[in-house]
Amino acid sequence: MKNIISIFTLLFITLSFSLKAQDDTLLIINDKAISVGEFTRIFEKNNQTTNNLVDKQSISVEEYLDLFINFKLKVTEAEFLKMDTLHQFIRELKSYRHQLEKPYFTDTTVNEKLIKEAFERQQWDIDASHILIMVAEDAAPKDTLIAYNKIKNIRDLIVKQKNDFNKIARTKSEDPSAKQNQGHLGYFTVFQMVYPFENAAYNTPIGNVSNIVRTRYGYHIVKVHNKRKAQGIVKVAHIMVGLTKKPDSTEIAAAQKKINLIYSKIQNGEDFGKLAETYSDDKSSSRSQGILPEFGTGRMVAAFEKAAFALKKEGEISKPIQTSFGFHILKLVRKKNFDNFKQNKKSIAGKVKRDMRARTSFLAVLNRLKKEYKYTVNQKNLDIYSRLISSDIFTGKWDTTKIAKLNAPLFTIGDSTFSQTLFSQYLIKKSKSKKDVEPINIYVTKLFNNYVNEEIKKIETINLPNKYPEFRYLLQEYHDGILLFDLTDKKVWSKAVNDTSGLEKFYKENKENYKWGYRIEADIYQTKNASLMSELKKMLQKATKKGWTKEYILLKLNKKDSSNVELIASKMYKKGDYALTDDANKVLHQFEKTIETPQTFTKDNQLVYIHKSIIPTYKKLNEARGKIIADYQDELEKLWVKQLRKKFKVEIRQNVWKKTKNKHN
Repeated sequence: MKNIISIFTLLFITLSFSLKAQDDTLLIINDKAISVGEFTRIFEKNNQTTNNLVDKQSISVEEYLDLFINFKLKVTEAEFLKMDTLHQFIRELKSYRHQLEKPYFTDTTVNEKLIKEAFERQQWDIDASHILIMVAEDAAPKDTLIAYNKIKNIRDLIVKQKNDFNKIARTKSEDPSAKQNQGHLGYFTVFQMVYPFENAAYNTPIGNVSNIVRTRYGYHIVKVHNKRKAQGIVKVAHIMVGLTKKPDSTEIAAAQKKINLIYSKIQNGEDFGKLAETYSDDKSSSRSQGILPEFGTGRMVAAFEKAAFALKKEGEISKPIQTSFGFHILKLVRKKNFDNFKQNKKSIAGKVKRDMRARTSFLAVLNRLKKEYKYTVNQKNLDIYSRLISSDIFTGKWDTTKIAKLNAPLFTIGDSTFSQTLFSQYLIKKSKSKKDVEPINIYVTKLFNNYVNEEIKKIETINLPNKYPEFRYLLQEYHDGILLFDLTDKKVWSKAVNDTSGLEKFYKENKENYKWGYRIEADIYQTKNASLMSELKKMLQKATKKGWTKEYILLKLNKKDSSNVELIASKMYKKGDYALTDDANKVLHQFEKTIETPQTFTKDNQLVYIHKSIIPTYKKLNEARGKIIADYQDELEKLWVKQLRKKFKVEIRQNVWKKTKNKHN
C-alpha cells in the first residue's frame, strides 16, 4: 500500500540529486564523485566560448583536465568551509534555479501559437465599443447569474430588436466613461486590452456584436466598427502652447496667435528643438527639444495621434493642431511598422510572457504533467468537505475541528498519495474573510485545484534535475560558480588589493618585471595653416637660447586669432603611442640614442617637439599598480591551488579518462 506522506514543502531543493547511469565517474575529489558527463560538457562548451576557467581559445583535453581539477578543488574547499550552507548562497542559488525552471513550465507549442496570434493581431487596429456589466471574479453564483442575465438582455435589445449599440451603452453600461463616450473605445491593438476582451474584439466581424465575454471586470459585449491596417509606432517631437481646462475665447485666441507665430519661425528656418526649449509649455519634453517617448495606437488623444501618424517623412513638420491640452506643432522623428515576424518575435514573446495569456501555456504544461504522473482524485473524499464546511469559512471564524480530523487518501501523483490532512491544512491556511459569499462546493473545488497544481509543480521542480541533464548541469554550474566567485574573491582578488604589505613585498621581489622602456618628453602642437607651422618651428628652434616658454610662444602666435596654434598634448611618450607622428616614433625605436638637444617633427598640420629622452628606469608601485596587483593575484592563486592539492585527495579513474581522451583527441 502506498504511504500517505507530507512532502515537497521545501523552500530550497539541494543539488544532491543522483547522476544518470551513463554518467560514469571520472574524478573523485575528497570522496565526492564527479561525472565524465559534467567534465565533457564544460570542456566542449569552453572550447567554443570563454568563461572563468579558460581564455577564448582552443585547449587540449589534457590541459583542461588540470584546470578542471583546480576549479573543482576550489569548490570542494568552499563546501568544506560550509559556504554552501550560508543564507546568502542559498538565496542566490534559489533565485538562479527559479529562472532556470521557467522554460520547463512553458508549453512551447502553445507559446508559439500565442506569439504568432499576437503578431497577426499586431498587424491590425480595431475600432470598437463595449457595454460592461460589472461582477467580481469570485462573486457568488447568484450575483454572477444576475449580471449574466443583464448583459444577455442588453445583447438581445441590440441584436434581436435592432437598437442602437451606443445609445444603449450610454444608459445601460456600468463602465463610468460610457455616459460621455457611449461605450466607444476608439482604435486599439494587441496587448492593450485584457486577453478575453481582445479575443472578442479580434474574432468579431466588422459591424457585428460579439458573444458575451467574461473578464476580471465583469461581462462585456463588444461591437466592432472598423478594422484597419496597423499604424505601427511613431516617435515625434512637439511644441505645445497650453490651455487651461475650461479656456475662454480670449485665452484660445491668444494661444492660437502664439502657436502661429512659432510656426512662422519654423517656416523661416529656425531650429525646431531650440524653439521647443524656448516656447513649449510641455516642460517634461521641452528640456529634450520637445521629443516624446514613442507611442502606438490608442496611447494619445485622437487629434494628436491622427496628426502624428499623418506625418510621412522623418523631419516633416505638421501645421498647428488643437487638442484638449492646447495647440501643438509636431515633428516626425521616426516611424516603424511590425510587419517583420523575425525582427519582432523576441519583443512579442516578452509581452506574451508578461501577459495573462501566458497562463494558457502554463496550464497546458500542468495538464500534461497530470497525465504523465497519472494523477487521480478520490472524488468521494473530496465531496466530504462541502458537507462539513459552512459559510462561516468566509468570515474567518469558522470551526475547523471537523475537517482537521479527516485523514483519508484524497489524491495521488505518481507514487505519492496526499491525504485529506494535507489539504485541510492548505484550506485552513488559504481561507480568508471575503465579502462575496459563494457556494461551498465551488469554493472548495477552486482551492483544491490550486492545491493540486501547486503540488504537481513542486514534484516536477524536484524531478527536473533527473529528467533533464541540461538543467542538472546548468544548476551545477551556477552552484559551483557562486561558490568559486565568493571564495576566490576572499582568497585572491580582494586579498591582493587589500594586502598592502604583501603587495609591496611582491613588488620588491619582482621589480625587474616593471620597468619603463625608452621614453621622450614631448609637446604636440596643431596649427591652422602651413605658414603658421613654419613660424612655430622657427620660434621653437630659438626657444632654448631666447628663454621662451611654450606659453609665450602660444601668446605671440595667437595674438590675432586664438585658434592659430593649439598645444594639444604635453607629456611623456613611449614607443608606439598613437598621438606621435611616424617620424617621432622612429626616434623612440632607437633605444640607444640619447636626445641632447630638442628636435622637431612635422606632419600635415601637426608638430611634435621633443625636449629630451629619458633612459629606462623602474616603475614606481603606483605607476604599475594595476599590473602588479594582477600578477600578485596570479601568484596567490598558484599558492592556493598548491595548498588545495595537498589538502584534498584527487583520484582520476584512468579507464574513464582514457576513453575521454581518445574521444577528444
